[in-house]
Amino acid sequence: MNILGLDIGWGELLLIIIVALLVLGPEKLPGYARKFGRFVRNFQKITSGVTQQIQKAIALDEEDENAPKLKKDLVEIKESLEKDAAELQKTLDSEAKTVKETVESGTKEAAASLEKSAQEISQTVSTEASELKKNIDTQAKEITQNLSAEASATTKEEPTETQNSPPPPPPPLPTSDYNQN
Repeated sequence: MNILGLDIGWGELLLIIIVALLVLGPEKLPGYARKFGRFVRNFQKITSGVTQQIQKAIALDEEDENAPKLKKDLVEIKESLEKDAAELQKTLDSEAKTVKETVESGTKEAAASLEKSAQEISQTVSTEASELKKNIDTQAKEITQNLSAEASATTKEEPTETQNSPPPPPPPLPTSDYNQN
């Protein structure tokens, strides 16, 4: 793709658009795009006008080589074209300088903002991680204490009757009244 005499590929154009979006922001980007479009349109008009005038001059020069008026017109056209080219160069330099300054300031602001956000995120993550570690350590200590207490209670318990005592004696047999006589 050829833009203003520069050979720019689609990847490079996409990179320029992304950087412009980051630097200028979505609010300012359409305005700068319009300015750039107007500039390109004016540049194309001037170059097409120059091309037409040169073609006319060449055609007239071929028709009438002896006409001094034609030479005078050509000199005037040349001077006019040089003047337009100088104005166009000034405008182009001015726009390029403005865009460069805007990009540089936006890049610095974006970098500072990203650095600040990264620091805030790092602090938040660090704080939350230390709180989480504290909570986990506290819970681990509580669980360890509970298990130790339960283990101590189990070993200190006295044996129950069912575990180590002999079976109870059988109940006495009923005595009858017949044997007592």
